[in-house]
Amino acid sequence: MPSETSIANVAMRHLGEDPISSIDENSENARLCKKYFNDAKATALEEYDWKWAKERHQLAADATAPAFGYDYRYLLPADCVSVFWVGKNGVELKSSQPWDVEGEYILANVEAPIQIVMTCNKSSYARMPQYVAEVIGAQLAVCIAQVRKGSDTSLERMEGKYDKAVAMGKMKDRRKQNQVEEQGATQFEEAMGV
Repeated sequence: MPSETSIANVAMRHLGEDPISSIDENSENARLCKKYFNDAKATALEEYDWKWAKERHQLAADATAPAFGYDYRYLLPADCVSVFWVGKNGVELKSSQPWDVEGEYILANVEAPIQIVMTCNKSSYARMPQYVAEVIGAQLAVCIAQVRKGSDTSLERMEGKYDKAVAMGKMKDRRKQNQVEEQGATQFEEAMGV
């Protein structure tokens, strides 16, 4: 099971550094990992609707309606990173039923309750797939490369490693769904942007 330290060591591996013993140890690399860990995790989780971080919620309307433009607003859960599906009675809202995320609310013209599928910023790493840990670690390496003085090629290398980790992670995550793609690009081609 991944941990903050093992994810930080993914970043150390990408940067060509020795592993750290703990993200809380008194070393420059551990301090950098700890400082940028939450930012890297949030960026990586926003990148894709990872199945490990996916949650479904039913939301009640807020007592205060939006000032204009929409009839209802719905408070998002505090750990929501991104919303990628909104529906009512298990059916996704149609394009004639627009919705928008503004701040910590979903705005819509649909009466309560609504349902959402979202990416959650989980605090536990239990059952986190290793490929998600690899994506977070690669993004952590990007964050550290941005603050270190050095050549731009180091940052570019880390960004390239992050892009590859995301593509590979997406491909592995898609394998977990119970659907077969009948047409179009293969999962690998889609993940690689071909």
